[in-house]
Amino acid sequence: MKRLIPFLWLAVLLWPVFSQEQAEQRLFDAGVAAYKSGNYESAQQSFLELLQKYPNGALITGIRLMLAKSYYKLSNYANAEVVCKYFFTRHPESSYIDDMHHLLGNTLYRLRKYNEAVEEWIWVIQNSRDPRLKQTSSEYLYRTMDNYLSEQEVQALQMRHSDPQVNGTIKLVLARKMIEKNRDAEGKALLQALLREQPDHIFADEARRLLGSDPVSSTGTGNVTTTTGSSAGGNSILYLKPAEGETREASDAIQLGMEYALREYQRRSADNPIRLNTREVEATVASALSVVAEETANSRPLCLVGPINPDQNAGIALFSRYEDQPYVVPLSSQHGLTELSPYTFQINPDTRTKGHFLGQYAAGDLKLKNLAVLAPVNEYGQNLVQSFIETAQANGSKVATVQWYYETAQDFTRQFRAIWREGLYLAYRDSVLGADSTVSEGRIKSGYRSYLHNLFEPRRVGVSVDSTDVPATGIDGLLIVIRSNEFIQYFATQLAFNNIRTTLLGNEGWNDPNLLRKYRTHLEGLIYVTAGYFDPESPNYKVFMNRFRNELQTTPEQFHLLGYDIMKWILSNYSPGISPPQLRDNMARNSLYEGILTDIKFSADAPRVNSMLTVLKLNLGQIIRLNK
Repeated sequence: MKRLIPFLWLAVLLWPVFSQEQAEQRLFDAGVAAYKSGNYESAQQSFLELLQKYPNGALITGIRLMLAKSYYKLSNYANAEVVCKYFFTRHPESSYIDDMHHLLGNTLYRLRKYNEAVEEWIWVIQNSRDPRLKQTSSEYLYRTMDNYLSEQEVQALQMRHSDPQVNGTIKLVLARKMIEKNRDAEGKALLQALLREQPDHIFADEARRLLGSDPVSSTGTGNVTTTTGSSAGGNSILYLKPAEGETREASDAIQLGMEYALREYQRRSADNPIRLNTREVEATVASALSVVAEETANSRPLCLVGPINPDQNAGIALFSRYEDQPYVVPLSSQHGLTELSPYTFQINPDTRTKGHFLGQYAAGDLKLKNLAVLAPVNEYGQNLVQSFIETAQANGSKVATVQWYYETAQDFTRQFRAIWREGLYLAYRDSVLGADSTVSEGRIKSGYRSYLHNLFEPRRVGVSVDSTDVPATGIDGLLIVIRSNEFIQYFATQLAFNNIRTTLLGNEGWNDPNLLRKYRTHLEGLIYVTAGYFDPESPNYKVFMNRFRNELQTTPEQFHLLGYDIMKWILSNYSPGISPPQLRDNMARNSLYEGILTDIKFSADAPRVNSMLTVLKLNLGQIIRLNK
């Protein structure tokens, strides 16, 4: 019994430690689960809470890694960079150190710090023991040097790094740049030197292809280098969809829509055995690239479609450039994808295109003079707003104020009060200038202070004037950018409370007819754009719906129609025996394709980015279309 007492005391003393570790593990597991399901905001909150509660906990390195990854997924690249660099100073011996260097490389790439990004990927190639991570870093290194660094910058890298794999990749990039500048002899000499020194280099097949010889397939485990060859190619379209996650339902619907369009085509053209090949991919870039590489090596599909994950889209876009493979991005609106590859096509107009369209419509079609903007402070919002302002001001409008918000916020009082104050001032200024256009800005502001004093001076003792009773009429148009329909409830009530009298403009995030009808009193007259629209009461849709439902036992909705339109558009450019590059050339034409949900046409300003947007208006509780 005496021997047992010390162990009991030890258990009592250690119990708080065990309890803390269990609580830390539970919260960490919850954060990881949220991250895997795509709920990155919830994941970020979990990992921040862990840092606060357990700054020296057993899981601290994993917490910091997952926090940085959550920031990255939320496009908060500045915070991701800070967490990564802090990690190196605090945990230089961590087993996660190569993951953090790879993530920092990706983050710096997103921040357009390309020289710094390639240095991080080079570190991974030289130091990591994870072959898949080294493989992905090698691919990113190659594509980034090829697309974004000058020949002089690549040569500077060559002087600093002697690692054989890195040096061989640099030689390949330099050779490509020389050949592109018609210095074929120099470029081919460099390629021949690479193959002599490293015949099994990861990009040896690409070197052979550039030299004009047939590459030998080298699709080993995790190897994204594949046979390009000169075969006529297969008769399949490869569709990539997530193995799990919140986007799986939408991806399944897109697949069903594509299958139905292909079934229609095969009934009309039984002698053309084109087929849809669907492969599931995990959430990582490496998974998507591995699947695409395998399928390209084995069957050489005519075209790639999907997936939805934005990071994977960028990786596959680079792959499409390397393999001369048409690649259709169904949903992403991120700017710059088609710049990565002349073989990439975006069906959802990118943020710059949407901003340009809204700016043109506000200034050109609606003739709105004074504009204001409220938008999320992320890459999506910043790109859209920049394009909107440039276009609106080029067409004679003025953007008086831009207010930003974080997507985690629920209180937008400050932003709406700033817009209200600007609208009040502009109404006064315009009335003064309307009476006398020679009045100086200084006199207007001086008079405005007197105007405010008189406006809000109590009419009798103890009774103040509520500013919300005074309408702000000087803002002719207010663009509110949202990513999710959950913000509609907040902005509808704020508009009503702040008494801003204006034409309300919106992006596709407002496209929720049920919610718009619910808040129609506050949102009446809202004009917004969307890339895909169908009228469920139209005769054409009803005919299609009946055929689809009878054959597939489900009612077609938005994503079914998107898949259907994408496949119909691809098939409209297909002919038996066509090669992938020929299909790409046909798809790049500027002829209009009119779909059930989505029209497709590319503009000269943004090649291979769909420019077709639908303008909708909330009118007396109904959604009406303003353009065709």
